[in-house]
Amino acid sequence: MNQEQRYLFDTHGYIVLRGVLDTALVATLNGHMDQLEALAEDEFPEGVTLGKPRSENTLFISNIVEADPVFFNLIDLPPVIDIVRETSSGLFRLNHTNSITHGRGAYTYVHMGGAPLHPKATYAVVDGKIFSLLTKAVFPLANQKTDDGCFAVIPGSHKSNFERPSDDHPDANPYLVPVEAEPGDCIVFTEALAHGSLVNQSGRARRTLFYCYSVGYMPDWGNLGLSFSEGFLERLSPEQAEIVRLKAN
Repeated sequence: MNQEQRYLFDTHGYIVLRGVLDTALVATLNGHMDQLEALAEDEFPEGVTLGKPRSENTLFISNIVEADPVFFNLIDLPPVIDIVRETSSGLFRLNHTNSITHGRGAYTYVHMGGAPLHPKATYAVVDGKIFSLLTKAVFPLANQKTDDGCFAVIPGSHKSNFERPSDDHPDANPYLVPVEAEPGDCIVFTEALAHGSLVNQSGRARRTLFYCYSVGYMPDWGNLGLSFSEGFLERLSPEQAEIVRLKAN
């Protein structure tokens, strides 16, 4: 991380990396997502599952990294890993991955924040070093403008000592700020930050990938089908497998 990134991550709770993925990779990822989203759950590749029931306007797919080797490319992107490494004192692993596609009227409710304390999503700075228990990389693949219901945050809320004085619905959160991004960009944020999305008003399918890095000793998230399948590590390069593997210390 450079000095500006470190300042913005600590002050706002997130930073936006522009052009992390090239256009060819974004197109390939979207092609695989088109095919995957057209399948019934029992036709999904091994290890991939629905994290939540499919609805008319929302599709949440868990363990998306196992859908095809092309998704392995996002595991160890240097600009992202540099930030994850610094914000976790060097002890981190890829904990889980998923995709979310939203249609008209869909949204992700506002959740997290500095208070109340969450045992899997806390944030602190000690002796000039950032420590985030869970840090997420958000890869927008399609339609990430405000009227598409883009990712949104309450800047600085990862440091809050008081609970949000508002409802979990994005329309009831006057402090929520949209974070527009282009396909190929990456938003990196601490899970302790209050975040969610705006409501999709455009009706265009908003498609996003999430790669979630925890401290090394945190087990797979587990619920919502967010666990890697047996044998997954053997499909990865040694460097990628090291990022996924549990680390005791």
